[in-house]
Amino acid sequence: MKKRLFAIAMAAVLSLSMMSACNSSGGDDKDISAVTGDALKEKELATLDVVMMGNDKKDKDKVLAKVNEILEEELNINMNLTLISYGNYVQQSTLMLSSGEGADVLPIYMTPLATCANNGQIIPLDDLIAKYGQEMVQAIGQEFIDCGKVGDSIYGITTGRDLAKSYGFEMRKDLCDKYDIDYENITTLDQLEEALHKIKAGEPDIIPVVPSNGELVRNWGWDTLGDDMTNLGVLMDKGKELKVVNLYETEFYKEFVTRMRKWYNEGLIMADGINNTENVGTMMKAGSAFGGFMNLKPGFDVQETRNYATEIVVSEIVSAYSTTSDVQMATWAISNGCKNPDAAMKLMNEMYTNPEVMNLLISGIEGEHYVVKGDAANGQKIIAYPDGVDASTSGYPTSGGWLWCNQAIGNVWEGNPADYWKIQTDFNNNAEKSAAFGFTYDSSKVRNQVTACTNVVAKYHDALMCGALDPETTLPVFNQELKAAGIDDIIAEKQSQIDAWSANNK
Repeated sequence: MKKRLFAIAMAAVLSLSMMSACNSSGGDDKDISAVTGDALKEKELATLDVVMMGNDKKDKDKVLAKVNEILEEELNINMNLTLISYGNYVQQSTLMLSSGEGADVLPIYMTPLATCANNGQIIPLDDLIAKYGQEMVQAIGQEFIDCGKVGDSIYGITTGRDLAKSYGFEMRKDLCDKYDIDYENITTLDQLEEALHKIKAGEPDIIPVVPSNGELVRNWGWDTLGDDMTNLGVLMDKGKELKVVNLYETEFYKEFVTRMRKWYNEGLIMADGINNTENVGTMMKAGSAFGGFMNLKPGFDVQETRNYATEIVVSEIVSAYSTTSDVQMATWAISNGCKNPDAAMKLMNEMYTNPEVMNLLISGIEGEHYVVKGDAANGQKIIAYPDGVDASTSGYPTSGGWLWCNQAIGNVWEGNPADYWKIQTDFNNNAEKSAAFGFTYDSSKVRNQVTACTNVVAKYHDALMCGALDPETTLPVFNQELKAAGIDDIIAEKQSQIDAWSANNK
């Protein structure tokens, strides 16, 4: 433990100057000294409520007891853990944040970070990071830490995951092999379409393309500028230019949804896909689906194969790029209702930097929920489920590792290369970055227009993407209603903010 504490001290000393450069809250310089050694420990046992997305697990309490043994020794901190199902997470976590009860530390997911900050639901972290979070900064990287800013203050810390995205198609390998589909060399929608027709002709009882939970494609190469679910003013072509446009008026969008309508009419897309409540992986495992569009990352095929016990392969069509939205998609924050923010930041730092804690929270207890198969890179291990156990039978199935603070310090699941986490880091660092990388949009001035436009998008967008509506007749109505709802105001506000940001970041 002394070695670890010494490392913390050195990291803090080396990083203080770096952190002060990004802490631009204004006013007088603050006298902040990194806390090290036994001073990291709380004087009295501090109990914190941690909220996480995921289905409840039979052995959660058993695993949590092991985690708390470490936390109490290192920090004199104990954590309660509440797991909220995927479908209910946004609503329930929002209620917790609004009430200020039940959540001290949690990931902000699929809710704009700026919304939570502007509503006073979460607190600025700059001073706490300077005191207790220097190891965390080194683990994640300053560039990605800065993407958690709203205005001049950091409100959320992104997770150690894929911070870029590529897009493509996941599919069953057995059917690819059966019909000689060269999935590794599918790089265009035309090539994918040819493969889908093979499946349609050879397997009439299998659906070639399934929208997961009613969503076919969320993004296909544009920067949403924080509006991931609605695309209300975007930067096209991976954000190469700082010109905000209405996606739904672009020729790109028209061509895409026109193709999806063609696929729908040809029976390539699930007939009632817009109302489908199942995940494509579940349907592939059941043998009723060939594949679906996905947001890809290194090792995605291995992950899906493990989750669904069916060999899955992928074709990348849109190469990797990164936006602020990608980084902010999952950020850990401290609730404004937290009674002990210092302890909360100490806990966050521990979860971002302690491999033992991360391995427990993500994968459970060694020998019971997973077994070691060999050595990975950097002292990490290759792990797998015990013989006869899979995700459906484990008392602590691994899931949602990407949403925990920093899976990249943990073990590597069997099927991935030994240096998988380095591959992920290279993926993040080498991806094309939007020209607006680091910009955070604040929608508070056009809140009414956003609400109105969101309702319009809900009427048309997913249905167009799933091929259920005819673009020729629907797109003009869609855009007419968007204009009436105020999309031009939203675009103008985004453009104004991004122009100001650009001028300050030259």
